[in-house]
Amino acid sequence: MKKTLLALAAIIIALPTAAKAGEVGTGPNPYTDCGIGAALFTSPDYHWAAVLSNVIWDLGTTAVTSAVSSPETCSKSKVHTAALILETLPEMEKDVAMGEGEYVLALAETMGCSSTDGLAASMRQGYAGVVSDASYDAKNDIERATAMYNVARDAAATNSCTAVL
Repeated sequence: MKKTLLALAAIIIALPTAAKAGEVGTGPNPYTDCGIGAALFTSPDYHWAAVLSNVIWDLGTTAVTSAVSSPETCSKSKVHTAALILETLPEMEKDVAMGEGEYVLALAETMGCSSTDGLAASMRQGYAGVVSDASYDAKNDIERATAMYNVARDAAATNSCTAVL
């Protein structure tokens, strides 16, 4: 069984990924860009670990299903953006409130924004609505990070950022 899994993993790693948008074979590589493996191993240096994780988890069926039915969920920028927000939430909230700072700059980079000016202003305005909600104090860090992610997604869309969140 182990030899079969390793052989399958070796074949998958060797498969070339596609190139041009809109052609057959385009889109994310299900084994490196989707599924539990992609969520756990985001560095390009560890694509092999993402592949092995996806194959071991459920023979890659979840990753393949994600890639086929909703390829937009396989975006590494989504994972990087969400992780950055969750890991730096208190600092990110301060930077967003000020409308500038190193965490907003890092967020702009993960989302492929050419400038932080419009992004910071959009996020400041959007997150002000979140913070002013009466239930804000009762929210845990995950709920606050989710709200920040949603604000960042909306700000990225209105500020010509290249990442699709």
